[in-house]
Amino acid sequence: CIACCILYLFHSFCLQGGVEDEVTLSAYITIALLESSLPDTQPVVSKALTCLESSWKTTEHRGDGSSVYTKALLAYAFALAGNQDKRNEILKSLDTEAVKEDNSVHWERPQKPRNSERYLYKPQAPSAEVEMNAYVLLTLLTAQPAPTPEDLALAVRIVKWITKQQNSHGGFSSTQDTVVALHALSKYGAVTFSRSQKTPLVTIQSSGTFSREFQIENSNRLLLQQAPLPDIPGDYDIKVSGEGCVYAQTTLRYNVHLEKQESAFTLRVQTEPLTCDNPKGHNSFQISLEISYSGSRPSSNMVIVDVKMVSGFIPLKPTVKRVGGPDVWISVSSDQKLQLRALTNSELSVTPVAGDLILTFGLY
Repeated sequence: CIACCILYLFHSFCLQGGVEDEVTLSAYITIALLESSLPDTQPVVSKALTCLESSWKTTEHRGDGSSVYTKALLAYAFALAGNQDKRNEILKSLDTEAVKEDNSVHWERPQKPRNSERYLYKPQAPSAEVEMNAYVLLTLLTAQPAPTPEDLALAVRIVKWITKQQNSHGGFSSTQDTVVALHALSKYGAVTFSRSQKTPLVTIQSSGTFSREFQIENSNRLLLQQAPLPDIPGDYDIKVSGEGCVYAQTTLRYNVHLEKQESAFTLRVQTEPLTCDNPKGHNSFQISLEISYSGSRPSSNMVIVDVKMVSGFIPLKPTVKRVGGPDVWISVSSDQKLQLRALTNSELSVTPVAGDLILTFGLY
Protein backbone atom coordinates (compact mmCIF):
# COMPACT_ATOMS: atom_id res chain seq x y z
CA CYS A 1 0.00 0.00 0.00
CA ILE A 2 2.62 2.51 1.06
CA ALA A 3 4.77 1.32 -1.82
CA CYS A 4 2.25 3.00 -4.10
CA CYS A 5 1.36 5.94 -1.87
CA ILE A 6 4.66 6.93 -0.27
CA LEU A 7 7.89 5.00 -0.71
CA TYR A 8 9.46 1.57 -0.75
CA LEU A 9 11.80 0.44 1.99
CA PHE A 10 14.24 -2.44 2.38
CA HIS A 11 14.62 -4.07 5.78
CA SER A 12 17.15 -6.62 6.90
CA PHE A 13 15.88 -10.03 7.99
CA CYS A 14 16.36 -9.44 11.71
CA LEU A 15 15.76 -5.69 11.90
CA GLN A 16 12.37 -5.79 10.22
CA GLY A 17 10.53 -7.08 13.30
CA GLY A 18 7.25 -8.50 12.07
CA VAL A 19 7.11 -6.41 8.91
CA GLU A 20 6.36 -8.96 6.18
CA ASP A 21 4.11 -7.22 3.65
CA GLU A 22 3.10 -3.82 2.34
CA VAL A 23 0.31 -3.32 4.89
CA THR A 24 2.55 -3.72 7.93
CA LEU A 25 5.28 -1.66 6.28
CA SER A 26 2.71 1.03 5.46
CA ALA A 27 1.52 1.13 9.07
CA TYR A 28 5.10 1.19 10.34
CA ILE A 29 6.01 4.22 8.21
CA THR A 30 2.73 5.99 8.98
CA ILE A 31 3.42 5.62 12.70
CA ALA A 32 6.87 7.14 12.21
CA LEU A 33 5.37 10.10 10.33
CA LEU A 34 2.69 10.68 12.97
CA GLU A 35 5.19 10.39 15.83
CA SER A 36 7.33 13.02 14.11
CA SER A 37 4.45 15.48 14.75
CA LEU A 38 3.10 15.51 11.20
CA PRO A 39 -0.68 16.11 11.33
CA ASP A 40 -3.07 13.53 9.92
CA THR A 41 -4.20 16.18 7.43
CA GLN A 42 -0.77 16.32 5.81
CA PRO A 43 -1.22 14.90 2.26
CA VAL A 44 1.21 12.01 2.59
CA VAL A 45 -0.15 10.98 6.00
CA SER A 46 -3.76 11.41 4.87
CA LYS A 47 -3.20 9.15 1.84
CA ALA A 48 -1.41 6.60 4.00
CA LEU A 49 -4.30 6.47 6.48
CA THR A 50 -6.75 6.01 3.62
CA CYS A 51 -4.67 3.07 2.41
CA LEU A 52 -4.61 1.58 5.88
CA GLU A 53 -8.37 1.91 6.31
CA SER A 54 -9.01 -0.01 3.11
CA SER A 55 -6.40 -2.61 4.11
CA TRP A 56 -8.05 -3.12 7.50
CA LYS A 57 -11.23 -4.39 5.81
CA THR A 58 -9.19 -7.29 4.44
CA THR A 59 -7.05 -7.83 7.52
CA GLU A 60 -9.95 -8.09 9.99
CA HIS A 61 -11.38 -11.14 8.23
CA ARG A 62 -8.16 -13.13 8.49
CA GLY A 63 -8.91 -15.27 11.53
CA ASP A 64 -5.85 -17.52 11.37
CA GLY A 65 -3.86 -15.41 13.83
CA SER A 66 -1.25 -14.50 11.22
CA SER A 67 -2.28 -10.83 11.18
CA VAL A 68 -1.82 -10.05 14.89
CA TYR A 69 1.31 -7.98 14.28
CA THR A 70 -0.43 -6.08 11.49
CA LYS A 71 -3.46 -5.39 13.70
CA ALA A 72 -1.22 -4.06 16.48
CA LEU A 73 0.47 -1.63 14.10
CA LEU A 74 -2.82 -0.54 12.53
CA ALA A 75 -4.39 0.08 15.94
CA TYR A 76 -1.51 2.29 17.04
CA ALA A 77 -1.47 4.19 13.74
CA PHE A 78 -5.18 5.00 14.02
CA ALA A 79 -4.76 5.91 17.70
CA LEU A 80 -2.02 8.40 16.82
CA ALA A 81 -4.22 9.83 14.08
CA GLY A 82 -7.05 10.34 16.57
CA ASN A 83 -9.38 7.82 14.91
CA GLN A 84 -10.77 6.37 18.14
CA ASP A 85 -13.53 4.38 16.45
CA LYS A 86 -11.07 2.46 14.30
CA ARG A 87 -8.70 2.07 17.25
CA ASN A 88 -11.43 0.56 19.41
CA GLU A 89 -12.59 -1.68 16.58
CA ILE A 90 -9.13 -3.20 16.12
CA LEU A 91 -8.60 -3.55 19.87
CA LYS A 92 -11.86 -5.49 20.06
CA SER A 93 -10.60 -7.79 17.31
CA LEU A 94 -7.26 -8.24 19.08
CA ASP A 95 -9.04 -9.17 22.32
CA THR A 96 -10.40 -12.32 20.68
CA GLU A 97 -6.83 -13.47 19.94
CA ALA A 98 -5.24 -12.53 23.28
CA VAL A 99 -3.45 -15.08 25.46
CA LYS A 100 -4.65 -14.53 29.03
CA GLU A 101 -2.72 -16.36 31.74
CA ASP A 102 -1.12 -15.70 35.14
CA ASN A 103 -3.06 -12.41 35.42
CA SER A 104 -1.24 -11.12 32.34
CA VAL A 105 -2.23 -10.59 28.72
CA HIS A 106 -0.15 -10.91 25.57
CA TRP A 107 -0.36 -11.84 21.91
CA GLU A 108 1.58 -14.46 19.96
CA ARG A 109 2.21 -15.18 16.31
CA PRO A 110 1.22 -18.70 15.21
CA GLN A 111 4.47 -19.04 13.25
CA LYS A 112 6.77 -17.83 16.03
CA PRO A 113 10.13 -19.66 16.47
CA ARG A 114 10.14 -22.44 19.02
CA ASN A 115 12.05 -21.78 22.22
CA SER A 116 14.82 -24.06 23.33
CA GLU A 117 13.89 -26.35 26.25
CA ARG A 118 17.39 -26.58 27.68
CA TYR A 119 17.19 -23.50 29.89
CA LEU A 120 16.45 -23.56 33.60
CA TYR A 121 14.09 -20.64 33.21
CA LYS A 122 11.38 -19.54 30.82
CA PRO A 123 13.19 -17.98 27.83
CA GLN A 124 12.41 -14.53 26.51
CA ALA A 125 9.77 -14.08 23.86
CA PRO A 126 10.97 -13.45 20.29
CA SER A 127 11.81 -9.87 19.43
CA ALA A 128 8.83 -9.34 17.11
CA GLU A 129 6.41 -10.48 19.81
CA VAL A 130 7.78 -8.06 22.39
CA GLU A 131 7.49 -5.29 19.82
CA MET A 132 3.95 -6.35 18.86
CA ASN A 133 2.72 -6.32 22.46
CA ALA A 134 4.41 -2.97 23.07
CA TYR A 135 2.42 -1.51 20.16
CA VAL A 136 -0.83 -2.77 21.71
CA LEU A 137 0.18 -1.16 25.00
CA LEU A 138 0.94 2.13 23.23
CA THR A 139 -2.47 1.92 21.55
CA LEU A 140 -4.23 1.58 24.90
CA LEU A 141 -2.32 4.55 26.30
CA THR A 142 -2.92 6.71 23.21
CA ALA A 143 -6.57 7.50 23.81
CA GLN A 144 -8.31 10.83 23.52
CA PRO A 145 -8.85 12.63 25.76
CA ALA A 146 -7.30 10.05 28.13
CA PRO A 147 -7.19 6.28 28.65
CA THR A 148 -10.27 4.84 30.33
CA PRO A 149 -10.09 2.75 33.52
CA GLU A 150 -10.73 -0.30 31.30
CA ASP A 151 -7.76 0.67 29.10
CA LEU A 152 -5.47 0.98 32.12
CA ALA A 153 -6.70 -2.30 33.61
CA LEU A 154 -5.72 -4.11 30.42
CA ALA A 155 -2.52 -2.09 30.09
CA VAL A 156 -1.18 -3.19 33.48
CA ARG A 157 -1.65 -6.85 32.51
CA ILE A 158 0.33 -6.26 29.31
CA VAL A 159 3.03 -4.46 31.29
CA LYS A 160 3.28 -7.50 33.54
CA TRP A 161 4.03 -9.71 30.52
CA ILE A 162 6.44 -7.27 28.85
CA THR A 163 8.54 -6.77 31.98
CA LYS A 164 8.96 -10.55 32.26
CA GLN A 165 10.75 -10.47 28.89
CA GLN A 166 13.41 -7.98 30.01
CA ASN A 167 16.98 -9.17 30.32
CA SER A 168 19.25 -8.50 33.28
CA HIS A 169 20.32 -5.14 31.81
CA GLY A 170 16.77 -3.85 31.32
CA GLY A 171 16.70 -4.40 27.56
CA PHE A 172 15.07 -7.02 25.41
CA SER A 173 16.06 -9.34 22.56
CA SER A 174 17.14 -6.72 20.01
CA THR A 175 17.58 -3.01 19.52
CA GLN A 176 14.24 -2.60 17.77
CA ASP A 177 12.01 -4.30 20.34
CA THR A 178 13.96 -2.61 23.16
CA VAL A 179 13.23 0.83 21.70
CA VAL A 180 9.51 0.16 21.24
CA ALA A 181 9.06 -1.66 24.56
CA LEU A 182 10.85 1.01 26.59
CA HIS A 183 8.80 3.66 24.81
CA ALA A 184 5.61 1.86 25.83
CA LEU A 185 6.74 1.26 29.42
CA SER A 186 7.84 4.88 29.76
CA LYS A 187 4.48 6.09 28.52
CA TYR A 188 2.71 3.76 30.93
CA GLY A 189 4.81 5.19 33.78
CA ALA A 190 3.94 8.75 32.72
CA VAL A 191 0.20 8.04 32.40
CA THR A 192 -0.08 6.27 35.75
CA PHE A 193 2.31 8.51 37.71
CA SER A 194 0.92 10.30 40.74
CA ARG A 195 2.68 12.05 43.62
CA SER A 196 2.10 10.61 47.05
CA GLN A 197 3.27 11.43 50.54
CA LYS A 198 3.59 7.72 51.32
CA THR A 199 6.64 6.82 49.24
CA PRO A 200 7.18 3.10 48.58
CA LEU A 201 9.48 1.06 50.82
CA VAL A 202 10.72 -2.26 49.42
CA THR A 203 11.99 -4.85 51.87
CA ILE A 204 13.84 -8.02 50.84
CA GLN A 205 14.02 -10.66 53.56
CA SER A 206 15.64 -14.08 53.34
CA SER A 207 14.69 -17.16 55.36
CA GLY A 208 17.92 -16.53 57.28
CA THR A 209 19.40 -13.29 58.58
CA PHE A 210 19.63 -11.31 55.34
CA SER A 211 17.46 -8.20 55.11
CA ARG A 212 17.68 -5.14 52.86
CA GLU A 213 15.44 -2.09 52.44
CA PHE A 214 15.08 0.21 49.44
CA GLN A 215 13.36 3.54 50.03
CA ILE A 216 11.90 4.98 46.81
CA GLU A 217 11.73 8.79 46.85
CA ASN A 218 11.46 11.55 44.29
CA SER A 219 15.23 12.01 44.40
CA ASN A 220 16.00 8.40 43.46
CA ARG A 221 12.87 7.01 41.81
CA LEU A 222 14.57 6.88 38.40
CA LEU A 223 17.78 5.34 39.71
CA LEU A 224 18.62 1.64 39.74
CA GLN A 225 19.11 0.24 43.25
CA GLN A 226 20.47 -3.26 43.66
CA ALA A 227 21.92 -5.67 46.20
CA PRO A 228 23.55 -9.12 45.89
CA LEU A 229 21.65 -12.03 47.42
CA PRO A 230 24.04 -14.01 49.63
CA ASP A 231 22.43 -17.47 49.67
CA ILE A 232 21.86 -19.24 46.35
CA PRO A 233 19.72 -21.27 46.31
CA GLY A 234 17.58 -19.63 48.95
CA ASP A 235 14.11 -18.33 49.75
CA TYR A 236 13.48 -14.58 49.65
CA ASP A 237 10.38 -12.50 50.25
CA ILE A 238 9.80 -9.07 48.74
CA LYS A 239 7.39 -6.77 50.56
CA VAL A 240 6.26 -3.31 49.50
CA SER A 241 4.61 -0.69 51.68
CA GLY A 242 3.46 2.82 50.90
CA GLU A 243 1.95 4.02 47.63
CA GLY A 244 3.38 3.97 44.12
CA CYS A 245 4.62 1.65 41.40
CA VAL A 246 7.89 -0.23 41.88
CA TYR A 247 9.59 -2.64 39.49
CA ALA A 248 11.67 -5.36 41.15
CA GLN A 249 13.75 -7.84 39.16
CA THR A 250 15.95 -10.77 40.19
CA THR A 251 18.90 -11.86 38.04
CA LEU A 252 20.54 -15.28 38.18
CA ARG A 253 23.72 -15.77 36.13
CA TYR A 254 25.23 -19.15 35.36
CA ASN A 255 27.19 -20.87 32.58
CA VAL A 256 25.96 -23.55 30.20
CA HIS A 257 27.58 -25.44 27.35
CA LEU A 258 26.57 -23.98 24.01
CA GLU A 259 24.83 -26.21 21.52
CA LYS A 260 26.93 -27.07 18.52
CA GLN A 261 25.55 -25.36 15.44
CA GLU A 262 26.50 -25.72 11.83
CA SER A 263 28.16 -22.69 10.32
CA ALA A 264 26.12 -20.71 7.80
CA PHE A 265 29.26 -19.98 5.75
CA THR A 266 31.90 -21.98 3.99
CA LEU A 267 35.35 -20.40 3.89
CA ARG A 268 38.37 -21.73 2.00
CA VAL A 269 41.71 -19.94 2.22
CA GLN A 270 44.88 -20.44 0.22
CA THR A 271 48.07 -18.39 0.14
CA GLU A 272 50.03 -17.54 -2.98
CA PRO A 273 52.80 -18.69 -2.78
CA LEU A 274 51.84 -21.67 -0.61
CA THR A 275 54.95 -21.39 1.58
CA CYS A 276 57.36 -18.66 2.63
CA ASP A 277 60.40 -20.58 1.34
CA ASN A 278 60.53 -18.27 -1.63
CA PRO A 279 62.27 -14.98 -0.69
CA LYS A 280 59.54 -13.14 -2.60
CA GLY A 281 57.02 -14.35 -0.04
CA HIS A 282 58.94 -12.56 2.70
CA ASN A 283 57.94 -9.20 1.26
CA SER A 284 54.47 -9.77 -0.17
CA PHE A 285 51.99 -12.53 -0.75
CA GLN A 286 48.31 -12.92 -1.52
CA ILE A 287 45.50 -14.77 0.17
CA SER A 288 42.72 -16.20 -1.99
CA LEU A 289 39.36 -16.44 -0.24
CA GLU A 290 36.45 -18.53 -1.44
CA ILE A 291 33.30 -17.71 0.52
CA SER A 292 29.85 -19.21 0.07
CA TYR A 293 26.64 -18.97 2.06
CA SER A 294 25.11 -22.28 3.10
CA GLY A 295 22.46 -21.14 5.57
CA SER A 296 18.71 -21.70 5.58
CA ARG A 297 17.76 -18.40 3.93
CA PRO A 298 17.80 -17.77 0.18
CA SER A 299 20.68 -15.36 0.76
CA SER A 300 22.59 -13.87 3.64
CA ASN A 301 22.26 -10.36 4.94
CA MET A 302 25.33 -8.16 5.39
CA VAL A 303 28.41 -10.27 6.07
CA ILE A 304 31.77 -9.27 7.50
CA VAL A 305 34.98 -10.92 6.28
CA ASP A 306 37.61 -9.85 8.79
CA VAL A 307 41.20 -10.35 7.62
CA LYS A 308 43.70 -9.67 10.40
CA MET A 309 46.99 -8.22 9.19
CA VAL A 310 50.24 -10.05 9.87
CA SER A 311 52.65 -7.89 11.84
CA GLY A 312 54.71 -5.85 9.37
CA PHE A 313 52.18 -6.15 6.50
CA ILE A 314 49.59 -3.65 5.35
CA PRO A 315 46.70 -4.07 2.89
CA LEU A 316 47.28 -3.04 -0.71
CA LYS A 317 44.18 -1.01 -1.48
CA PRO A 318 44.46 -1.33 -5.30
CA THR A 319 43.92 -5.09 -4.89
CA VAL A 320 40.62 -4.55 -3.14
CA LYS A 321 37.90 -4.27 -5.74
CA ARG A 322 34.25 -4.89 -6.51
CA VAL A 323 33.33 -8.45 -7.32
CA GLY A 324 30.11 -9.78 -8.85
CA GLY A 325 27.09 -7.54 -9.28
CA PRO A 326 26.09 -4.25 -7.62
CA ASP A 327 24.99 -6.02 -4.43
CA VAL A 328 28.35 -7.69 -3.86
CA TRP A 329 31.32 -5.54 -3.01
CA ILE A 330 34.48 -5.49 -0.96
CA SER A 331 36.09 -2.51 0.69
CA VAL A 332 38.82 -1.76 3.20
CA SER A 333 37.77 0.20 6.27
CA SER A 334 40.01 2.45 8.31
CA ASP A 335 40.85 -0.36 10.75
CA GLN A 336 41.95 -2.59 7.86
CA LYS A 337 38.99 -4.95 7.78
CA LEU A 338 37.44 -6.35 4.64
CA GLN A 339 33.67 -6.10 4.40
CA LEU A 340 31.51 -8.11 2.03
CA ARG A 341 27.74 -7.92 1.83
CA ALA A 342 24.81 -9.79 0.26
CA LEU A 343 26.29 -13.23 -0.28
CA THR A 344 24.08 -15.63 -2.22
CA ASN A 345 24.22 -19.38 -2.36
CA SER A 346 26.60 -19.10 -5.25
CA GLU A 347 30.31 -19.12 -4.49
CA LEU A 348 32.45 -15.99 -4.57
CA SER A 349 36.20 -15.89 -5.04
CA VAL A 350 38.20 -12.83 -4.06
CA THR A 351 41.89 -12.16 -3.74
CA PRO A 352 42.58 -9.61 -1.01
CA VAL A 353 45.86 -9.06 0.81
CA ALA A 354 48.03 -10.70 3.45
CA GLY A 355 46.53 -11.70 6.77
CA ASP A 356 47.03 -14.23 9.51
CA LEU A 357 43.44 -14.70 10.77
CA ILE A 358 40.26 -14.67 8.72
CA LEU A 359 36.78 -14.58 10.26
CA THR A 360 33.47 -14.71 8.38
CA PHE A 361 30.19 -13.94 10.14
CA GLY A 362 26.77 -12.41 9.54
CA LEU A 363 26.44 -8.89 10.86
CA TYR A 364 22.65 -9.21 11.51
